[in-house]
Amino acid sequence: MPTRRTMLAMALAAPALAQTRWAPERAVTFLAPFAAGGSFDVTQRALARATEPAIGQPIAVINRTGAAGTIMLGELARARADGHVLGLLSTNTNAVAPQMMALPFNPLDDFTPLLVYGTNLTFIAVARGAPYTSLRDMIAFARREPGRLSVGVAAIGASSHLSFARLAAEERIDVTFVPFTGGAPAATSLLGGHIQCAVVAGEVLPAVRDGSLRLLGIMNDQKSEEFPDVPHMPELGYRWAARPWLGMGGPAGLPEPIAARWTEALLAATHDAAFLTTMRSLAINPLRVTRGEMRQLMADTLAESEQIARAIRIGRFAP
Repeated sequence: MPTRRTMLAMALAAPALAQTRWAPERAVTFLAPFAAGGSFDVTQRALARATEPAIGQPIAVINRTGAAGTIMLGELARARADGHVLGLLSTNTNAVAPQMMALPFNPLDDFTPLLVYGTNLTFIAVARGAPYTSLRDMIAFARREPGRLSVGVAAIGASSHLSFARLAAEERIDVTFVPFTGGAPAATSLLGGHIQCAVVAGEVLPAVRDGSLRLLGIMNDQKSEEFPDVPHMPELGYRWAARPWLGMGGPAGLPEPIAARWTEALLAATHDAAFLTTMRSLAINPLRVTRGEMRQLMADTLAESEQIARAIRIGRFAP
């Protein structure tokens, strides 16, 4: 039985123990699913820089590209749940890619959601000299010349792929999808004249600003503040729109004190001025969704993506 002195010492120590917060013991790794230079990669690096002061360790962003981002997801799922390896979770990797292929892990249950930090605009871009003056013009070309329209996407299984495949199915046009390891290589290929169209995020905007590329549409139900004349899906006459999200997570089983600390640090970093400037430059709107709500968002978008993939019969549901 503890003595009165022991009980008093335990009582005095309790507040100090309650205030002790987890901190990483060494450098941290953020795994990135797509190629360096793409909008997701750039924002993840900005988030890492903004998080380092709060977390007290350097953060290295490591690109693990391939298979629509699921190469990275597999590595993240296998990582030790000790808080030293996190990765980028998104509609692309955790909702759409699972409809395109069988995966050796569960896109929901094998990860610990921490924070959704943004929602990105998805642009339909063409070269400056392209003969189409509007999305309707491009659709008319694809209808006249089945299979001739080459459409670059971040990957087969990216949300850009699913969104344009849904558009093509609704318009009853046949297009050729050209996959890349991310939006940046797709934009580069479009600039080089190797494809006729690209469905990408904010990595395309520098070339739009200098006049090398043109935007025909935005696949979201939100407008671009920088390019207000570019029509979004409601203005184009469609009753649906892309609603992508991106965030951070860890492997399944991340202990509560570690998960709570990372959510706190990441959430604080999303208010950093440099991070917000980077987001704005890439047309990614801040969206702060924490752990429980993020898990529900992941489940909802996974179910929605499966419903769309079944309806248009692509990926795992192709005839």
